[in-house]
Amino acid sequence: MINKLKTTTFLAKVTTFSSYLWLLFTGAFVYVIFASTKMFTLDPSYGPGSPQNVWLLPMLTTLFLGCAFLGLTFLGGILRKVLKAPKWNAPLGFGAGKAGFGAFLVLGAMFLYMVAALRGGVGFGGEYSGQEIFDAVNAHRVSIGVKPVTLGQGLCDNLVERWRYAKDGKFHEGFEDWVKNEGIQTEYGYGLVGEILVTSPTVQNAIYWWSTSPGHKDTLERPDWDEGCAYAAEGTTVMTFGIKK
Repeated sequence: MINKLKTTTFLAKVTTFSSYLWLLFTGAFVYVIFASTKMFTLDPSYGPGSPQNVWLLPMLTTLFLGCAFLGLTFLGGILRKVLKAPKWNAPLGFGAGKAGFGAFLVLGAMFLYMVAALRGGVGFGGEYSGQEIFDAVNAHRVSIGVKPVTLGQGLCDNLVERWRYAKDGKFHEGFEDWVKNEGIQTEYGYGLVGEILVTSPTVQNAIYWWSTSPGHKDTLERPDWDEGCAYAAEGTTVMTFGIKK
């Protein structure tokens, strides 16, 4: 068996064809990520009840198969080098090296695009205002029999800082510090404060995403919120809610 591997192009063929499949499933994985997040205009959430949950199995499948064929490609290449097995002329000269480079190129392009999108470097954001979001949230609450929130000036205090966090991809990071620093509870008299964030191309899509993501849905539709405030720009929205003491 070892002698056959040394004297035939079997290992070279295995390495080459597994690299083709590695490239194929890498591309499929990237497609699933782009499709499920609508080119990163939606925050990725694949949990039960979220609209992206249907993409969970395809994402995991393509990821697993891509990693499996990546491992097979490297294993075949290492064995060929160790056993000094003969090379094989790949179709059109497109061998394992080029296929592997292509796979890394696809992943690299996705990563750069993701960073740019989350930091606002890609112009897929919608043009709508915080008032439009505020009105849409209240319309949704009324539609499910929950009281609308009134505008809370205290919740609007330096809300743009929370928006910048969301725009920079930090999302809920620093929320407790913001509440403390702005005196939301101590100076404005709120007993409980919450927030929801989203990057979305339209107001309607933002409401849809919040209302179909379990954690966001709980915040969006919580019946005892008294007041709220929203800030939106460049397709990214932050909305805060509060209960008056």
